[in-house]
Amino acid sequence: MDRKFLQFIPKVLLFGLPFILLALSYFIFDPFHVLKNYQHYGSNYLKTFNRNRLSTQTYLNYKDREGFDSFIFGSSRSSAFQTQDWAPYLKGGKPFHFDAFNDNISGIRGKLEFIDKNGSSIKNALIIIDPDTFSEQYDESESIVHHKDYRWTDESALSYHTRFFKAYFKKKYFISYLDLKIFNNYRPAYMDEFFKFKYYYTTPENNFLFPENIEKIKADSLTYYQDPEFYGRKQNPPMMDRQIMKHHLPDLRKIDSLFKKHGTHYKIVLGPTFDQRDYHPIDIQILNIYFGKNNVYNYTGKNYITDDIRNYYEISHYKPVAGKMILRDIYTE
Repeated sequence: MDRKFLQFIPKVLLFGLPFILLALSYFIFDPFHVLKNYQHYGSNYLKTFNRNRLSTQTYLNYKDREGFDSFIFGSSRSSAFQTQDWAPYLKGGKPFHFDAFNDNISGIRGKLEFIDKNGSSIKNALIIIDPDTFSEQYDESESIVHHKDYRWTDESALSYHTRFFKAYFKKKYFISYLDLKIFNNYRPAYMDEFFKFKYYYTTPENNFLFPENIEKIKADSLTYYQDPEFYGRKQNPPMMDRQIMKHHLPDLRKIDSLFKKHGTHYKIVLGPTFDQRDYHPIDIQILNIYFGKNNVYNYTGKNYITDDIRNYYEISHYKPVAGKMILRDIYTE
């Protein structure tokens, strides 16, 4: 072998060493928590973890030990429905919160199919509908926070993990991550984009909490609710546009068939969105056709929950106190 070529190899390796170490750091630290299986996720930063992954892995970790047979589905807005608040209405059911950030109907259908394939009973189900439920905007985005888990989609494991590996190097994410990891010093000036807002996940039931908002409200609720965002909604908000389209119907049919297969007792709740826009009556009619009028509950628009701003953490998420009121309404009517 040519001597000059042999002398060139160490230089190439030396030049490439930083890139090799950076790549290794991804596999060593597992920044998005998708490479290893974790028994408890606890407190984390919003834009670091993928809720689809967390919910799926937590379900797999504890399904056999806990015997989950009752499930809450929806986006992060479904966090208002805590498993301990739902459990008293289930006559012995064992609830699990199987949500995801901005989850849509295909995500809910995929999770139900996954539960069915894993042999769990679906004795009870609570599906929380919101403006994201019949939207594909996050399916079409590059956001790793919203990416669906490959274990219940048609995506390959390689494609799934490649997406997260690439994300580690986008927008210099790895710089913020390693800075925080090594020096344990939060620098808002350039870390907010990736690590702002802490949430907390409970194990094994997988409830989703807002500790920072809770602490701020406890410290000074008067100032908290003087924020201008709570007074920016319209007095006479327009009705929502139609949400349910033809391509959503197969998902609704599949969900209906799984409920029939399992003899599921279910409730479909249109959540009390802060903007007080009424859900479109045609969409409600479609939900009534698939799930029965007696199982569909509409809390959109102006009502006793949406009128009180104290029922909200901010304009996107309502509190468990609102969830408790809705559970009381729909199970003790």
